[in-house]
Amino acid sequence: MALSGKHLLVAAGVWDPWVLMEHDQQGCLVKSTGIFVDFMDTFSHKLNFTYSLVEAAEGEWGRILPNGSTTGMIGQCHRKEVDMALGQFSITYPRSLLIDFSVPVYIDNEGIFLPRPARERDLTGFVKPFAWQVWIALTVAVVGSMVLGVAMRWFVQQWGPVRLEYGLQEFRGKIWPLLTFEPVWLIRLLLLQGAELPPMMLTGQLFMGTWMIATLILSSAYQGVLTSLLAIPKVEIPVDSLQDLVDYGKIPWANERGTSLHQFFGDTKSGIYKVINDKGFLITASYDERHRMKVEKFAILCDFFSMKKIMSDDYSETGQCNYYIAKEPILVSSYAFAFPKKSSIIPHFNRLVTMLKEGGIVSRYIQDFTANATACMMRPGKEDGVSTLVLSLDDFGGFFLLCLGVYFQNTSPDYTPAGGMGD
Repeated sequence: MALSGKHLLVAAGVWDPWVLMEHDQQGCLVKSTGIFVDFMDTFSHKLNFTYSLVEAAEGEWGRILPNGSTTGMIGQCHRKEVDMALGQFSITYPRSLLIDFSVPVYIDNEGIFLPRPARERDLTGFVKPFAWQVWIALTVAVVGSMVLGVAMRWFVQQWGPVRLEYGLQEFRGKIWPLLTFEPVWLIRLLLLQGAELPPMMLTGQLFMGTWMIATLILSSAYQGVLTSLLAIPKVEIPVDSLQDLVDYGKIPWANERGTSLHQFFGDTKSGIYKVINDKGFLITASYDERHRMKVEKFAILCDFFSMKKIMSDDYSETGQCNYYIAKEPILVSSYAFAFPKKSSIIPHFNRLVTMLKEGGIVSRYIQDFTANATACMMRPGKEDGVSTLVLSLDDFGGFFLLCLGVYFQNTSPDYTPAGGMGD
């Protein structure tokens, strides 16, 4: 048969669920399981060979160091210490110069995996319906209109055809000056309150009528947007790309030691990739850090399958979506088995791997192990069952603080109502 009873040394590293290893108290490997181990059992039967697993050197997939030496399973294949390496190795050009790969087992993205952004209480939420430019423009318009209205009233009283001494009007049994404009009218209009003493001259009526139309538009827009912001959760997503990750500055990030991404960032001499490499820290495997990243709030740069596997397992355990995959991928990688250069067994493995792919077995495994991740793949705030929000005091905290400040201002001994008219 194909390999005629040959015994192969196969390097392998832990990657749940592809390869799992159990050790005894002395640290010796006693059992190996996983999808790829099952594949190897099938391959050994079809190709008539036996094999032994050899643990990955340095516990890494493998890097090419600046001095030309290699680490991890890539190094074991490069130095021909093993006959092949069992694992999903990213096919890269630098690696291809030192080792050979099988046909790709599957293709996946590399990206940013981080704790799921949640809706945060915002004391300034009641000003969010309008952008800050709108608030500034509105303030300028109100102040400018007040100044213009006061100037208009002074001009009418001093230079208008009706002098103040002749401009007396009886209103509810009282004698008032002929009213043209009062600053408090604008405030009452903005608060949707009526004016007890409306303008009695055509100029003031036109002026205030214009403001009534503007107030109707502004108040309707404000009420509608504020209602939607309070009733439907809106989650700010601070990180959707590497540039966002660096600019945001509040989430540390980690890279998996010895992976193709570790090599990629480490080889870069400038730009955003160098920043990612210099300011990040290293971990062994994303799956091992899945609980710690939720608590300590850091991101991990890894493959999408690992992200979805973590999300799926976590959702099965907790029924909640605790993780988020950034929208913008970093790289697209083809994953394959690794072999020493010009290995004679590569064509035999290529034939069987192609059969597995064409039979949909690899895709079926991926779907089965990430099935529950689907519930958490939508944007934060759009999870299944989350549509409206029961508002609490925290949601109105900013409003109540504002009211409290106004209350203390109004009860101050030095306070005198502006624009008020006594009996």
